[in-house]
Amino acid sequence: MSDTHQFCDHCELCRPALLDMGTGKVFSDDSPVMIAVNKIWNNDSTYAQRKAFIAVTVHNSRLDQDMRLAHTLIDKFKAALTALDGTPT
Repeated sequence: MSDTHQFCDHCELCRPALLDMGTGKVFSDDSPVMIAVNKIWNNDSTYAQRKAFIAVTVHNSRLDQDMRLAHTLIDKFKAALTALDGTPT
């Protein structure tokens, strides 16, 4: 993604992707991990959180507002992924 690409909710590149640390491969959209993440992304996040997440993770934004909003979304991802493996947060 280029530095000039603007966030768009309908862009496939403007979505989270996670790597399986064991295999080094990207989790497929039908994996339990990505189902949990995409559920939060699609149903339990605001446009501002999604835009900030991409700004921080892709464009390396360090603006306080972006960091705060991205962190709230990351916390939701962490809780959902922890619940998948049964580990308490």
